[in-house]
Amino acid sequence: MEKNGLFGQATLQSNQVLDPDALLALRVNGVPLSLDHGFPARIIVPALPGVHCTKWVASIDFRRS
Repeated sequence: MEKNGLFGQATLQSNQVLDPDALLALRVNGVPLSLDHGFPARIIVPALPGVHCTKWVASIDFRRS
């Protein structure tokens, strides 16, 4: 599912990506994420409110800064 508009993509800072508690969530409590919660994948970043965590991840590009 492609999401367009203002929040169609996100850029994370290196400290967010490298945080040992950051994760790419595919399931919650052993159950696949629902569409409303970001199926097929959602990025969870510590110290970032859940509403701002990226949902519906379709691809990830890693770039040197």
